Amino acid sequence: METVLQFVELIALISLTALSIYLIVILSSLRRDVSEFIQRAKPVLENLAFISEKLKSTAQKIDDHVDIVKGSLNSLKNVADNVLLLEERVQQQLEEPIMQVASVLGAIVSSIGGLFERFRPRS
Repeated sequence: METVLQFVELIALISLTALSIYLIVILSSLRRDVSEFIQRAKPVLENLAFISEKLKSTAQKIDDHVDIVKGSLNSLKNVADNVLLLEERVQQQLEEPIMQVASVLGAIVSSIGGLFERFRPRS
C-alpha cells in the first residue's frame, strides 16, 4: 500500500510540474501579447490624447465666440432700446408744438376762407 501511495505522490508531483511548466509557457506568451498590445496601443492612445486636446481647444474657442456673439447681441439690443427712447422723447417734444402750429394754420386757413366767402360777390 505504501508503494501505491508513493506512486500516486510521484504522479501528482509530475502533474504539478507539468502544469507549472505549461503555465510558465502560457504566461510568457501572454506577456508577449500584452507587450505587443501596449506597443500598438501607445500611438493610438497618444493620438486620442491629441484629438481630445484639439476638441477641448475647439470647444473653448466656440464658447468664446458664443460669448462674443451674446455680447454683440446685448449691445445691439441696448442700441435699439436707446433709439426707441430717443424716438419717444423727440415725439413728446415735437408733437405738441406741431399740433399747435397745425391748429393755428388751420384757423388761419379757415379765417381766410371765411373772408373770401364774405367778400365774394353773390349771384
